[in-house]
Amino acid sequence: MLTKLHFSRSLTALGLFWLASLRIDGAVLWSEASDGDLPGESGAPQFLTVTLGENTVAGRMGQTGDLGATNGSDADYLTVIVPDGLEVVAITVESFFFSGDGNPGGGSFLAYGAGAEFAGQGFGDIDGYVIFAADAGNLLPGLRQDIFGDGSQNSLSPGEHAFWLQETNPTIVEYSLAFEVVPEPSSLGLLALGFGFMLGLRRRPRSC
Repeated sequence: MLTKLHFSRSLTALGLFWLASLRIDGAVLWSEASDGDLPGESGAPQFLTVTLGENTVAGRMGQTGDLGATNGSDADYLTVIVPDGLEVVAITVESFFFSGDGNPGGGSFLAYGAGAEFAGQGFGDIDGYVIFAADAGNLLPGLRQDIFGDGSQNSLSPGEHAFWLQETNPTIVEYSLAFEVVPEPSSLGLLALGFGFMLGLRRRPRSC
């Protein structure tokens, strides 16, 4: 009986800890205004770990004077680390505007690669890409398609995920992207199963 009681209390504490963690409101992963320029080398990205909630990355790209893009202008490379038990279900554009002269064109380039970094800057080095602007909506489904438009998954599971941002037009773009992070369904399922088992122990009649 003591063993069951100890297990029940431990499971209750675990559940309360999990529920409390759900109230975490994400984080500002990186802001170039305060944290400095994101790396411009495909093989040396900035590693950023997401938390539950909305996680934002804000920067500038294009003709800023920095390098890294295929056209000789500024590009931003970052790798998002998704911890175990979490997943990214959406990537949305919080802000997007042009702060430089020149033709703004139809949008900016965002590429995705499964893993820690890109091997190069060719289409063969990426797993998907989108052209985005202020009204782009959720970018993640497009990023999880390959260059032929074949879809795969609509979320980012635990692990490392590389991103490459570049403005291909002769201008400067200031952007902010939001990564929406939630618990994995399997994690919630295990928690529900544990609570169900705990309730079953509490409701079992005592034998005489």
